[in-house]
Amino acid sequence: GATKKLLKRYGNPQIKITPYNKHASGVVEQGHFTIRQAILKDCKDQPKRWPEKVPLAFFADRVTTRHSTGFSPFYLLHGTHPILPFDLTEATFMISGYRAGLSSTDLLTLRMRQLDKRPADLEKASEAILRSRLASKAQFEKRFQHRLRRLPIRQGSLVLIRNSARDAGLDAKYAPRYSGPYMVHRQTKAGTYVLKELDGTHMRQSFASFRLLPYHPR
Repeated sequence: GATKKLLKRYGNPQIKITPYNKHASGVVEQGHFTIRQAILKDCKDQPKRWPEKVPLAFFADRVTTRHSTGFSPFYLLHGTHPILPFDLTEATFMISGYRAGLSSTDLLTLRMRQLDKRPADLEKASEAILRSRLASKAQFEKRFQHRLRRLPIRQGSLVLIRNSARDAGLDAKYAPRYSGPYMVHRQTKAGTYVLKELDGTHMRQSFASFRLLPYHPR
């Protein structure tokens, strides 16, 4: 049929398996259960809302680091980390619930809440920013960056990653600049830091200390 013609035209290999072969199908479908559970958790007591959660679930899954590769599917496809709407000015990263030892399902659910930008979450984040005056802190650190001496970030600390490439851009004032939070796994001999997702998945890329900002759950 049409499928065979397309496979032949583009040279795509096709592997046929027997029906109900859990050993073969399980490899392909093992991630489906995590996504399904994350969608149901985010729906809470309104399971009929699952269709509107599907895009959030799949996008969150694509930007989360994989156990098998140490990279997110987004990074492997584009060669760069995604710019997510977790900027300090929006503060969607301040959604509560982040902690060490999260399951992959729980981590995916929290990422979905970040992307969903629920009004209640944004209201709490706005109040938190108003109290903490993060803008004043950032301005102070920038002004005295050569005088301030940073202590090593402790293993197990939660941090955000700053996308420094945005600093010199024309849209630097408005563009999102932070992603995370992530957990510090260790510091290398060169002084950079190896991070991991909150479900324990390690990221293969290391990050310079100036790109890391401490994350304090509220």
